[in-house]
Amino acid sequence: MATARVFTAPDQPININRQGQANPAGVQISNDQSVKFSNNSGSTISITFAPTAISDQTVFNDINSLASGANYTEAPLVSGITVNYNVSLNGQTYGPFAIEVGTGPLEISVTGTNPTPTIGTIPPNGEIQFSATDDQCAMTWLNGDPFTPALNYVYVGQANNQVGAENGNSGKDFGYTLAPSAGAVQAAKMHPLGGGTIKVT
Repeated sequence: MATARVFTAPDQPININRQGQANPAGVQISNDQSVKFSNNSGSTISITFAPTAISDQTVFNDINSLASGANYTEAPLVSGITVNYNVSLNGQTYGPFAIEVGTGPLEISVTGTNPTPTIGTIPPNGEIQFSATDDQCAMTWLNGDPFTPALNYVYVGQANNQVGAENGNSGKDFGYTLAPSAGAVQAAKMHPLGGGTIKVT
């Protein structure tokens, strides 16, 4: 009887260069694929992963004090999500950079009209999902909405918000503003116009 072969995806390499930049800056990996960081910066670095903004999950453990020339391989702790991370090099912080594990969005939580994170990064063809903690917001994209379906409002509660898929852009920034929904006069007084940026690597 033939035995089925199980193929494990090779580690996804990410190089950290002398400018503290990750190359590639955004990657998509399979749910069971590890990431191999190589420190070619010439100095010791640390890599800090942001918890997911809505579900508060740790996707990768932080990497502290990775020596120059060293490598570190790590497997994701959860799947179906996008995580952002920063690189600390010589007292400076660079990023955010992105890893999408399987197929899943970068989560953005909105309180008042203030998004967390303010600057989010996704790989090409990546996804985002907003969720408001208090009041519904109207969203305006400054250079056109790059997501499908179109994202025009942020509703209270993750389940009430669609996941938007980006459509093949690369190396572009998409700014947006957030405002209290029409009719929310009191909310508008409490929460002035806010907004942020989605970077597509």
